[in-house]
Amino acid sequence: MNFEQPQESEEPKNENIEETEKIEEKTYKKAREQADIFLDNFEFSKDEEIVKVNSEKAKDEVPVFFSPGWGTREVPKSITSTIANEGRNVISTVFSREEILKDSGEEGDIPAAEMQKALAIIDIINKEGIDKVDAVGHSEGGLNLAIAACLYPEKFRNIIFVASAGMIGKDSYLDLVKRFAIDEGREEMKNSNNPNVNLNKSIKDILKHILMNPSLTHKEIKAMTKIDFFKMTKYLKEQGVGVGLVCGANDKVFPMEEVIKNANQGNIDAFISTKANHGSLVFDEKYPLLAENLLDNMAKRKK
Repeated sequence: MNFEQPQESEEPKNENIEETEKIEEKTYKKAREQADIFLDNFEFSKDEEIVKVNSEKAKDEVPVFFSPGWGTREVPKSITSTIANEGRNVISTVFSREEILKDSGEEGDIPAAEMQKALAIIDIINKEGIDKVDAVGHSEGGLNLAIAACLYPEKFRNIIFVASAGMIGKDSYLDLVKRFAIDEGREEMKNSNNPNVNLNKSIKDILKHILMNPSLTHKEIKAMTKIDFFKMTKYLKEQGVGVGLVCGANDKVFPMEEVIKNANQGNIDAFISTKANHGSLVFDEKYPLLAENLLDNMAKRKK
């Protein structure tokens, strides 16, 4: 997808825009101060929750962090192995279902359910002694990466958001549940003959995910409807972090036609559309491979 180049103008930058950017920067700096305190006082990732797959011949010293989506629990081994076979060391996690943080109740604060997952990502990067990562995030996992990177942009080089939560703007809780459970469910049934997608296992994993902590499930879904995703990616671009999107034309959870309304040259660097639905974007190996290739190209452009 090509974005129109902005027209040259000699007029000074809109003062309201400058003021908004200053407020956002202060907001993230304040949130980072709080995040630093949380990281010093809580353990957001346990050793057994960290997944590492190393490449036999790494082509890039910067590893890829793969953040799993809601209900997935963990990235399929076939996917992490596929990326490793492309010459990238891969790190991922199984997000805890324990409620580590509680919402402050203050307007504008990052929801605790998403903050703790973002800090699990940072905690793992710190524990592994990694200076900087590239990253891929699917669905809610993309939202978690966006938060983590806004708090600690120096730890990220390029991020590919695959059908990320929040890309269609402010959402309705009930509409999101309907699209995920019914609309996408029907789409997955059409795709049930795909050998890379195990529908029965996916349903069991989602039910297990919900039952492990119903209260946290409610808070996660609520948070996904509230956070302004593209405001975060705009900020990331300003901080020098590369931003790419991969979307599916048959994604019923976050419809691509709604994503296109919000994506522009000011908040992303690259956009790739596919025929995929929401689930196949992470379970079918060719799509995570597409994300890795995009990371590779973005890294080359930065050299």
